[in-house]
Amino acid sequence: MLDHPVVDVALTLALLYSVLSLVASVVKEWVSTLLSLRAKNLRKGIGTLIGGEYAERLYGHPLVNTLAKGKKQPSYIGADTFASALVDLLAQDEDGNPVVAMEDEAAKLVDRLGDDSALKAPLRALANVGAETVDDLRRQVAGWFDEGMNRVSGWYRRQTQLIIFAIGAVVAVSANASTVHVVQDVWRDDALRYAIAQEAVAVASGTVSADSAQVADAILQSFPLGWEREDPFGLREEVQNWDGWTWFSHVLGWLFTAAAVSLGAPFWFDLLSQVAKLRGTGKRPGRG
Repeated sequence: MLDHPVVDVALTLALLYSVLSLVASVVKEWVSTLLSLRAKNLRKGIGTLIGGEYAERLYGHPLVNTLAKGKKQPSYIGADTFASALVDLLAQDEDGNPVVAMEDEAAKLVDRLGDDSALKAPLRALANVGAETVDDLRRQVAGWFDEGMNRVSGWYRRQTQLIIFAIGAVVAVSANASTVHVVQDVWRDDALRYAIAQEAVAVASGTVSADSAQVADAILQSFPLGWEREDPFGLREEVQNWDGWTWFSHVLGWLFTAAAVSLGAPFWFDLLSQVAKLRGTGKRPGRG
């Protein structure tokens, strides 16, 4: 066990980033839902996988169309659903009548595709690696879809990280949550540092949960955050009086906070638990 000011500062930052990350995550989910990011990325990924023409037809298939909510496109399509819908489309003629059965050879389905079709090459490759019947090919297509969706998941993660970084930057500036100044303040004030470190240990041990908005707000009240003047005209006057170093330190601190928030709440809660194990109970210091 280790009871040291550096450990307390680390606990302070981990707790701050954990709570701000929770706030950013909630806002991110709201933005993602509002912009339908999951559905748009899924549509883009399917279009990349099978081509725009087949993607349009796939989204009109009953197995996929029923997954939509009103006018909103589905944000998730299961691999088996995708494979069944795609194979069903390819097994039909222009009038929608089935011309290929599941027990037929996979090559019969592949040969129906034109040489200029974006699907012919990947489906032929799948048929050549063990898909004897159309039903075998359907299962191979499901696995192929899962691999393609890994790429879609990567697109979504990168998008949401940028969104969380932007949200973190807005939160950092609006709350004046500058990492540089938080570290300076808690390092100088022994009692404040000890009190916040105790809160961090309580959260890490599960004694206090920071999941609710009320608790998260109460925790943030413990930190040296915010602006000295609340009205916009006073705030403008306060900022205008900053010198070059003050501007630099604040902007740097806000960027540190935004970058930390973009790592996500699970990362910081895990780190908080690890750092809390290093800290001993210690004697409460007097105010310095």
